[in-house]
Amino acid sequence: MQNHLLIGTADKTQRLVELARGNFILIDDGPIADAFLARFPRAKLFDVARHSFNPLNGIDYKRAREFAATVYTASPEGKDTLTVRNGRRELARMLCVDRPTRLDRLTATPTVPGSEEAVAAVSDMLLSPTLKSVLCEGQNFRAFRGKVVVKLDRAKLGDFDAFVLGSVLIGQSEGQVIVPDFGFYGRDFHTRLIRQGRLIAGLQLLSELPAKLQQAVLSIKNKTVYRTTREDAERLIFYTKHTEPRNITELAPGEYLSS
Repeated sequence: MQNHLLIGTADKTQRLVELARGNFILIDDGPIADAFLARFPRAKLFDVARHSFNPLNGIDYKRAREFAATVYTASPEGKDTLTVRNGRRELARMLCVDRPTRLDRLTATPTVPGSEEAVAAVSDMLLSPTLKSVLCEGQNFRAFRGKVVVKLDRAKLGDFDAFVLGSVLIGQSEGQVIVPDFGFYGRDFHTRLIRQGRLIAGLQLLSELPAKLQQAVLSIKNKTVYRTTREDAERLIFYTKHTEPRNITELAPGEYLSS
């Protein structure tokens, strides 16, 4: 496995299919997912309308911290307050220490700082019928090993549900993680995927990501650079064999540079 960044405005489908190796999970709105299913006929399709899994099964400290970060990133209201920080910290502790069996059965301890806030945040998330069905209705999708294709139609699901599901599903995989729209899903806690050499990320613009994550993806050695803005081109020429931004900004549709 290895990291790869694809950046620019072109259709990245063919290149993503070429880069897929070994076991992977693909998170996509639909068209790229269809191309992967055609290319890898034995891949398993995770369908949010039919499948469910328990994200608490086998959860460890790292996954608990990431799950808590997902919940509080999806609902960022008051993110810098002490109440929210305590809630995020307590949610991670509850998941990896108290070991609840289901998300919809979390119980608060009023004397513990952040406990009621943590349970309220999860309850708010589970107001979504889709999230409650996928995350709390048992487990009929049992193996995230091998090749897994996840279709998350944001037009139908909405951004909140798609982000939560995408982030939690990424945490279920130990193989390559392929996210064509990393500008939507990417958060600072996903830098662990880069450290592990497991991320294939697609971007339109670097500005889609927070500053810390921008630097992390720029550190990825392997890049496919399509036509992009001059601002991004000026940052990317350092990582290509070209010295002029126009060599990137004037690329033909579908043409790309590799580094």
